[in-house]
Formats: sequence, structure tokens, C-alpha cells
Amino acid sequence: MDKGQNGVSLLTKFLRNLTTIFTLSVLVISIAGMITTHYDPAIQEASSMFSLAPIGIAYNTILQIAGFSFILAAISAFLFSEYFNKKMRFLLRSFLLFIATILIFLVFTFIFKWVPFNEPIALLAFFLSTLVCYSISIGLTILKLKFESKKYSKLLENYKARNIVNP
Repeated sequence: MDKGQNGVSLLTKFLRNLTTIFTLSVLVISIAGMITTHYDPAIQEASSMFSLAPIGIAYNTILQIAGFSFILAAISAFLFSEYFNKKMRFLLRSFLLFIATILIFLVFTFIFKWVPFNEPIALLAFFLSTLVCYSISIGLTILKLKFESKKYSKLLENYKARNIVNP
């Protein structure tokens, strides 16, 4: 399989994205479920995700999250690969991934009744939490890129200082 610009194949990128998205999704949903059902036991009836809240997430919910993660991982691997528009900025790619996440979530919510559509506060809470999580992850990624850029600039300066011969 073709290697990307950083030497990682598209399949490897996809599998990394899949495991990351799935793991984080299950963890966040589990923690949110435990917290919300602790304070409001009636939430079990409101969403199919927490149908077995006292004893854990239902198997079909885990498979639904796996399907959601699979689709998002594929889109993410494609958007951030060199096969997609190479000149597109990181923030635009991130915004497209955010829009894809919202759209896929709405489809899964409609099909699997994750959040009741007749409760706009539940949908608003999802949109806000997704926006906050994306903002945090983009901010951390930008910080990481800035630190790496400084590190590589310093390494380049050191290399030039050592290897440039003055006439």
C-alpha cells in the first residue's frame, strides 16, 4: 500500500483513527452515562444508549458506536491524507471533520434513537459538548504543531551552524 508523506499507510492511519475514536467514544459515553444516571435515573428511558445504565452499556450500543467510529475514522483518514487536497489548511479539514461528525451523529441518532429529537435541549447539549471537545483537540493540536515547528527550526539552525563552511 502507498505510504503517505510521513511514511504511514492510509490503512494504518485508518486503524489508528478507528481505535482512538472508538475508545474515546466508549469512555466518554460510559462516564457521561454513569454521571447522568446517578443524578437522574429517568435518563435511562430517554436514550437507547443508557438502556442498561446500572450494569453497563448494551452490546448493540457498543456496536453502534463502533459503526459510528468506523465511518468517522474513514473520513478522518481520507481528509488528513495526502490523497485529499494537499493545499487545504488544517483548520478547514478539521471543520469538515466537525461537520461530518455532526451529520453522521444526526443520522445515527435518528436511526438508533440515541437522543430524543423532541427534546431540543438534549441535541443542544450534544452540539455544545462536541464543539467544546473539538475546540480543545484543535487547540492542543495547534500547540503541538507550534512546539514541533520550534523544535525543528532549532535543529535546522544547529545543523546549518555545524555544516556550513565559511569561505
